[in-house]
Amino acid sequence: MNKNRYLKLRRALFIKGALFSLLGFFVGRSKQRIIFNSEFNTEFNHNSKYLFLYFLKHHPEYDVRFVINDIEQKNKLNQEIGPYFIDTYCFKNRLFILKAKVWVTSSLETPLGGFWQSYNRFVFHLGHGAPLKRIGRAEKYLNWKKALYYRLIKQNFNYFFSTSAAFSETWRACLNLKKEQVVIAGQARNDALTDEGVNSNTVLRLDKSRKHILYAPTWRPFDDTIIFPFFDFDAKELDLFLDKYNITLHVRVHPNFESDLPTKLKNISHLNILSRGKVTDINDILVQFDLLITDYSSIYVDYLLTQKPMLFLPYDYDEYKAKIGFTIPYNEATPGPKPKTYKEFIIEIDRLLSDDSYYAQEREEANNWLNVVQQNQTQNNAQLIKRLIAQ
Repeated sequence: MNKNRYLKLRRALFIKGALFSLLGFFVGRSKQRIIFNSEFNTEFNHNSKYLFLYFLKHHPEYDVRFVINDIEQKNKLNQEIGPYFIDTYCFKNRLFILKAKVWVTSSLETPLGGFWQSYNRFVFHLGHGAPLKRIGRAEKYLNWKKALYYRLIKQNFNYFFSTSAAFSETWRACLNLKKEQVVIAGQARNDALTDEGVNSNTVLRLDKSRKHILYAPTWRPFDDTIIFPFFDFDAKELDLFLDKYNITLHVRVHPNFESDLPTKLKNISHLNILSRGKVTDINDILVQFDLLITDYSSIYVDYLLTQKPMLFLPYDYDEYKAKIGFTIPYNEATPGPKPKTYKEFIIEIDRLLSDDSYYAQEREEANNWLNVVQQNQTQNNAQLIKRLIAQ
């Protein structure tokens, strides 16, 4: 299964970095050097990406680099942005990374794998979404391999950023961290939601003459995700509805499961499969959508910052709760209708798009609860990191 594939990738990174973990105890640290990375050292995305770009622009006093082990992508980024992207394939680069006083990541994979990477170094975990479900050592049905991995990497981190106190205990439980290791902070990528789309026009510009709905369900480790989970669903009727109200429906499944989309979607002319090939990071264009549909994806916590309407389809709530588990009361934290039939689904979409007050108060309350920092989030991250490393 995919979750096992991820574990194998993480295990490989850990083993490859283990030897250099030992070397790290004997090399000095450059206080002005910051190394950034994201998922598996192959992606330029999530909060690390935006904070890295912020430091490049606003803090030239720091020597910053971003780790990309995809050579083609690394070379492209070096041409487009500048010579700030490095891989970990040669000894020289690994030593360069080891000498950095600060590491910043969006995932549990650090710039170099191994253990005790926080020794004489500050390692910040920015995350890439709010932890609505149990994660890390708090996962249900945790097998011994994953439990061992989480124990081994615990000492790789100093601080985890949490958007709200509601999620702080979840981050603590992830690796059994101390209370002071989890700090309240914004998510750097979300400045694009509160500043009229900082990056949206350079990624994908949606037609402003139409309404745009984003349907972004989460993936399930125990079963396939059902798109439009209604017994009375009718693809032709949906297409007519979208045509009548001048709506384009964009479907965005988890990037690693795009091949599993049902063929029935291909017959809907006003439906667009928003693949990773079109948009690598959905937060780049999230502000352009008029409505969000999801189930348990933390994307809605980001979207709350826009205060635009949202609709939820928790069709397998009981099974998801039993097998995955929630970290906050789901029904209290999801400010939008939850239709159970296709007819209800259409009625709710119509009302959400035509009545600005529908669920508006609930959205505002949820936003204040789950997003403590709501503006200048990248700047907030940078100032927080500078303050913590100066202590």
